Amino acid sequence: MRQALSAFFFSVLTAGAMLLAAPAPVQAQQPADDRERLLAAQSATLGVAVRAVPGAGSANSLGRRREGSGVLVSLPGAPDGLVLTIGYLVLEAESVELITRDQRRLPGQVVAYDFVNGLGLVKPLVPLAGIRPVPLATAASLSAGDLMLFVAGGSPQQAGVVRLMDRRAFTGYWEYHLESALYTSPPLGNHSGAGLFNTRGELVGVGNLLMADVMPEGDPRQLAGNLFVPVDTLLPVLAELVRTGAHPQAKRPWLGVNAMQLGSRVRITRVTAGSPADAAGLRPGHWVAAVDGQPVLSLESFYKQVWAHGLGTGDIRLTVREGERERELQLPARDRSESVARPQGI
Repeated sequence: MRQALSAFFFSVLTAGAMLLAAPAPVQAQQPADDRERLLAAQSATLGVAVRAVPGAGSANSLGRRREGSGVLVSLPGAPDGLVLTIGYLVLEAESVELITRDQRRLPGQVVAYDFVNGLGLVKPLVPLAGIRPVPLATAASLSAGDLMLFVAGGSPQQAGVVRLMDRRAFTGYWEYHLESALYTSPPLGNHSGAGLFNTRGELVGVGNLLMADVMPEGDPRQLAGNLFVPVDTLLPVLAELVRTGAHPQAKRPWLGVNAMQLGSRVRITRVTAGSPADAAGLRPGHWVAAVDGQPVLSLESFYKQVWAHGLGTGDIRLTVREGERERELQLPARDRSESVARPQGI
């Protein structure tokens, strides 16, 4: 079965995309409708070019001009489809251009930003003639070792066969956590917002990060690859996200820190200027001991304890250590969206 799929992917990829990595082809017959769906997935994957608003805080780490990918997907209430991409590409966007496979550059507008899962939705402002939206599919049926199709938009469009190595939780240093992420290999550099498709041409993941190791926890081997956000995270909140532009759970405290876990300890590595953490005197090098009096044992627990504090419930009590000294800081519980710059008039 794997050999047949390898041949099928090879035939699809060589039909019009640049092949990055694929197992050696063998002779096999595949249903024409399957081939058409995978070719449609390539057509639906667009380049995304963004210019952030002047003074955007995210420009310090992401730059003011950004490029990546997005996939035109079929969504309830959006008959012509919306472009699903990774959120950091369109964060604080002033303008968005969608780049088709034949290099047409068409305007788009950000209609939703998901601070919880890190996804974004862009509405094409003119019809994407000749491009059909692709359906979303759950990643629940995927297993380690499955072959998947990776497609990145832009110029030139890139595509390749990757293998699913693992599904597990992921905690990012920037106040970010996924209960389940998709880890694939080989590593692909043009991953931001790229589409990860199953053998039926359905979108199952959106490209997020390049990873030094994607092997399952406990496996002594190391293998570089990518992390994809599964679209499963989007499906339960899709209607609300399209209707309001925000994830229903996005109203939660934001500190404005980067942090890392060392053993069972959490250390602050960066503090955003003007953030609640900055105002309270939290500094790089501080070790986080407790949130609201409850011990912090991991990076995941740190973020979840902060989010559980909620908004409108007074300051967050953060116990920190600096050398032998321990003290308590009072951090205002502020919503992340309050610190996001927006285009004039929006």
